[in-house]
Amino acid sequence: MVADQLLSRALNPRSIALFGAGPAQSVIEQCQKLGFTGQLWPVHPTREAIAGVKCFKSIAELPGVPDVAFVAVNRNATIGVVAELAKLGCGGAVCYASGFAESGTQSGVNGVELQQKLVDVAGEMSLLGPNCYGYINALDGVALWPDQHGCRPEKFGSAIVSQSGNVGLNLTLQLRDLNLAYLVTVGNQAVAGVEDCLEVFINDNRVTSIGLFIEAIVDPVKFARLAHYAAQRHLRIVALQTGRSEAGALIAASHTASLAGRRRAYEALFARCGVAMVDSPTELIETLKLLNQGGTLTGNKMVSLSCSGGEASLVADLSEKTSLRFEPFAEEHYQRINATLTELVTIGNPFDYHTFMWGDRKATANTFAEVMNGPQDATILILDTPPRDDQPSDSWTVAAQALGDAVAKTNKRGVVVATISECVTADVRAATRAANMTLLQGLQESLAALDAAAWLGANMPGELPATVVAPGKTHLIDEAEAKKILALNGVAVPVGVRANRNEIKSSAEKVGYPVTLKGLGLAHKSESGAVRVGIKNADELTTAANEMPNEIREFLIEQTVTNIIAEVLVSVRRDAPVGWLVTLGAGGIYTELWRDTVCLLAPSSNDEIKNALQRLRVAPLLNGFRGKPAANVDSLVVLIQKLIDTAIKNDLVEIELNPVLVTPKSAIAVDALMIAETP
Repeated sequence: MVADQLLSRALNPRSIALFGAGPAQSVIEQCQKLGFTGQLWPVHPTREAIAGVKCFKSIAELPGVPDVAFVAVNRNATIGVVAELAKLGCGGAVCYASGFAESGTQSGVNGVELQQKLVDVAGEMSLLGPNCYGYINALDGVALWPDQHGCRPEKFGSAIVSQSGNVGLNLTLQLRDLNLAYLVTVGNQAVAGVEDCLEVFINDNRVTSIGLFIEAIVDPVKFARLAHYAAQRHLRIVALQTGRSEAGALIAASHTASLAGRRRAYEALFARCGVAMVDSPTELIETLKLLNQGGTLTGNKMVSLSCSGGEASLVADLSEKTSLRFEPFAEEHYQRINATLTELVTIGNPFDYHTFMWGDRKATANTFAEVMNGPQDATILILDTPPRDDQPSDSWTVAAQALGDAVAKTNKRGVVVATISECVTADVRAATRAANMTLLQGLQESLAALDAAAWLGANMPGELPATVVAPGKTHLIDEAEAKKILALNGVAVPVGVRANRNEIKSSAEKVGYPVTLKGLGLAHKSESGAVRVGIKNADELTTAANEMPNEIREFLIEQTVTNIIAEVLVSVRRDAPVGWLVTLGAGGIYTELWRDTVCLLAPSSNDEIKNALQRLRVAPLLNGFRGKPAANVDSLVVLIQKLIDTAIKNDLVEIELNPVLVTPKSAIAVDALMIAETP
C-alpha cells in the first residue's frame, strides 16, 4: 500500500528536517544520543545552528528531500510547513502542535476544520498527529521525541503504538528489561493511525511482538486483516485498551447496552482478531517480554517451583483469576521427582521444594530437570533476590542457573518470576538471559503475562468482523411488531395477538389459556407492572388488565411457555466501529443481578456460540442440573443464529430478547426489544 510505504519511510528515515526551536533541539540531542547516523536538517529563519547542527533558513534551502520532518511550530504555521513539505515530496511529518480536533472550538477557532485543512494540504504525505509527541525507532537510532526517554539501541524487540504521548514515555522508562524497538504515538490520527503503524511493524523482521495502548480502533476490518497477517508471520499483538467503562454504552433502552459497554465490545473484537488483552502497562510490558523471549505458550498447564509454602499458596490463589492450570503430578512423574529429594519434602503443584539443596547447583538442577520433564507448557521459578549491593545474593543466582541447566537438559520453557518486581539483581538477569529464559517481575503481572501468552498460543485470528456504521436517530419498535419481524425471519416466538382493552378476552380465547398479558409501548415492562404471566382464565385476565397502568391502550396476549429449564438473554447490537456485537447471558430477573454475560462478534459459528454459553453461570441449568432434564441447546443456537441474520439483513440497531425460554424441546423468545434507525 502507498500509505504504508510512505509511513515506513517516515519511521525509518535517513534524513530528518526539524522545525521549531526548543523541541527541535531536544530531537537533535535525542537522535545523537541514540546513535542516529543520518542527516539532521534544522530549519529556522534566524538561527545559525541548533544543538550544534547547521540551520537552513527555509525549506527551499534544504540539500535534499527529507524522509520525515518534525514540525514543532504553532498550529497555523504547522499547516503552512506541511503544505510546503508535501509539495517537496517529503516522506512524512510528525505534527507536534495541539489545538486541532481534540480542542473543539475555542476562541472562535474550529479545531476540527483546522485539522481537516491540515489533512488536505498533506495530500498523500504520511502524517502522525497532530497533537502528537512523536516516535522512537531504537533499531535505527531515530528519536523524533522532544523529551527524555528510556530507549537504548536495539537489534530487535517489541513495537508499541500509543494514543497517549505520556503513557508512551512511561513505557520507555521501564527497568524491566524489555527490548523496545519502536514506540510510536499517533495523537489525533488525522492521517496515519494505529492500523498504519501495525502494517509497518509487521513488515519489519526485527520486530518480535507488538503492543497497543489505545482508546479505539478506527477501522476494525483492516485491523483484523493485519492481525491475520501478523499471526501468519508468527508475530502476535497485545492490547491495553482504555475508555472501556459502561458509560460508553450506545443505547440506554436495553439491558445489553448497560451490561456490555465499550469494554465487552473490544473484548469481542480482540478475541476475534487473536489479540490478547491486558489491564495495566506493567502487564503489557511483561507479556511482550515473554513473547520476545520464546513466543507464545503451547498451552495453559503450569508448574510452579518455590522454596516457600507461602509463595506456593500465593501462586495458587492468584492463578484462580486466570486460565492457568497447576495440575497434580502424574504418579510416574511424581516418583521421578521424589527420587531427587529427601523424605521431608512434600511434592505438589505449586511445588515447595524447601531449602535442603539451597546453593547446590547440581542437586537443584537435577530436581528441576525431573520437574520440567513433564507435560506442562512452562515451569516457573519464584525467585526474589536481595537487590541491595550490601546484601550477597550468590545463592539466588545459583537457583536461576540451576533452572537454566534444567532448561538446557529438557529443552522445555523455563520462566523466573520475582514476586516483588524490584527484587531482581543484574546477576540473576544475566543468568536467565544466558539460559534463554524470561525473567518476569511482579507475581500478579507475571501470571497475567503467562495467561495472555497461553491464550495467544490457543487462539488464532478468526473470521473478519462485519463493517458497521454508527446509527443516527433511532426509534423503538413495539413488541408485537418486533415479534412479527422475528417470526418472518425464522426466530421462534409464542403464538400471540395484539388487542385493545375491549378485545382482550376474545383474543385470549383465540390464543388459549394459560396466557401472558403484556402492555405495549414500554421498554421495560416488568418494572412498570405491565406483564402478567400464566393467566388461567377470563377473571384473572380482567383483574390483570385493570391492575396495569391506565396509559396502556394496547396489549399483546400470548401463549404462556411451560416446562422451562433456563432463561437466557440474547442480544445483537450494531456497535460501530467494532461490528455486530452478540451478547449472551442469564436472562429474566437475573440479567442485571448476576451481570453474567459473554460477548461475541457476528458472524459467529455454532461452536463459538456453544462455547460462549458454557462460560455462563446458567450453563449448569442448560446442561441439566441436579437430575433435571437438559435444555435443548441446539434449538437455542439456531435461534441465536436466526437473530443475528435478522439484525444484519434488516440493518437494525439492536434486538434484545430477554428472556429466551429454553425447554427440553425448544427455545422461544418471549420478550423482544427492537430498535431501528429512523429514516
